[in-house]
Amino acid sequence: MKLALVTTPPSLASGIGDYTRQLAAQLAHHAEIHGFVEHGRQGETLEGRAQRSVAELDPREFDQIVYQLGNEIAHAFMGAVIRRCGGTLVLHDWVLFDLALAAHPSLARGGPKGFALALREGGFEQARVFLENTLEKRRARRASRRASESPVGGGDPAGGTLLDGWHGLEPGGRWTSERARVRLPGRGILEARVECTTEPGREVSLSSGARRSSQRALETKRDLAVQLDLEGLDDPILSIEASPVFVSDDQRRHGDTRRLGAFVRRIVLRDGAGTREISLAEAPSVPLTGVDLSRDRFRLPFNRSIVAAADSCIVHSRFMRERVLGARGPEFPSAVVHHGAEARWLTEDRRVTRARLGLSPEWQTSVLLTSFGHVQEHKRIEPLLNAFAHARRERPDLRLSLIGAEHRDSFDARRPVRELGLEPYVLFTGRVREEEAWPWIHAGDFAVQLRGPSTGGTSGGVFQSLGLGRAVIASDLDEQRELPESCVARVPPGEGEVEHLARLILALAADAARRERMEAAARDFVSRECSWTAVAARYAECLAAFPRPRGGRSSARARRGS
Repeated sequence: MKLALVTTPPSLASGIGDYTRQLAAQLAHHAEIHGFVEHGRQGETLEGRAQRSVAELDPREFDQIVYQLGNEIAHAFMGAVIRRCGGTLVLHDWVLFDLALAAHPSLARGGPKGFALALREGGFEQARVFLENTLEKRRARRASRRASESPVGGGDPAGGTLLDGWHGLEPGGRWTSERARVRLPGRGILEARVECTTEPGREVSLSSGARRSSQRALETKRDLAVQLDLEGLDDPILSIEASPVFVSDDQRRHGDTRRLGAFVRRIVLRDGAGTREISLAEAPSVPLTGVDLSRDRFRLPFNRSIVAAADSCIVHSRFMRERVLGARGPEFPSAVVHHGAEARWLTEDRRVTRARLGLSPEWQTSVLLTSFGHVQEHKRIEPLLNAFAHARRERPDLRLSLIGAEHRDSFDARRPVRELGLEPYVLFTGRVREEEAWPWIHAGDFAVQLRGPSTGGTSGGVFQSLGLGRAVIASDLDEQRELPESCVARVPPGEGEVEHLARLILALAADAARRERMEAAARDFVSRECSWTAVAARYAECLAAFPRPRGGRSSARARRGS
């Protein structure tokens, strides 16, 4: 069998890319594999062959085309290819929101074209959600504009209050809109300085009364410190304005249509007594109601045209197969194939591994929990931290390592760590290569891999942990209920989640024999059903039974008739 595998190159960080390369190593025993990637990224190798541009993909040359596709921006190019050529879709996520916005920027821009795309990619129900989001966004903008144009009133002039025009607090500061205002704390202020970052070419201005001072950001100098002389002025209001303000392409790709002016890190005031700062942590008196499309991302799968274009489909759970058959009909060629896991469990004592990782003696002798994958809000990191804090009241020897890249622009996990007083007991590794994560997972006593809301995809972190022979606590979601209870304990997301999780953490921490039984079950499950050898054999069986890509069928019929 000659197989075209559409994927991403190794140089792009991707969990699905890692999966694909592990699969390809075993699938090469069953098929001749040729890798295809987005045009412009060709040249790297897959199974000894240079990956080619999808622009060169001719379906007549292959028995099957396989697309390894999930909710990744880097997969946005695949939709056009599958619509042109057909083939087998390996669908890693039901929700393809990020992919859709990267492929179709008009979705984020809204308007009639955006609505038409929402209808095409999501059907009537998702188009309705899209329209409601758009209308609410417009109402919020009008309300914010009215608030920013109104005179300042109320409040205590001595309070030093953030007024209108401020977006939510983020690590290190706050974004302004086009204009943000601050009430100065009392009289006698001699000078104000605003330290900020903004887009190249954008001008940031400070004004109070008739006085004004400005700086423009350059391509090589985006950090600004704008100062304004206030000596002798009695005006209690300081305005921070940015121009021109626009929604960047990167924002649009993520459904973020906020108008961002300057990212303010510090507001420093000088008077006769010295300098002091205005706190950026206090709530603005007129908050900006931020509404963007990403708020409704889990209600907007935007997968309709991709699922409709496939000739056949492979998924990792019966739940996902039911979703696909609901969209394509009961006769649609499809199959469930386990995610795949490598048997990587080690004989080395985990405390020895902890020492090699440089952990302190307290960590080496602790009960260590691990969580592998991107540190993002939908991985339920905040409920995990709250449950961990609860559990530590009874078990102060508990420790937690979060293994993976942080996304502090959208979710700052270090904030609840600080607020809960957990800084000495929670370790962030930052982004690590897949093979660098394995010792961390092995070092743990058990893994916690939560999700929610669900994207429909099977958790790679769960299978990585099982592959290292570790017991797992996972969210009780439809796509994960098929995993064996002998090695995976489940926690329902939502109400009662923190208390339930805390009790389960304490139960596993106290019962080494139970952990050993779950670890033995994990090794058995991986050996029998999830090894890459078994998964590749199942892939080969399915691909041989599936119809050829529609783009290559006419040539196949011609060859048979000749």
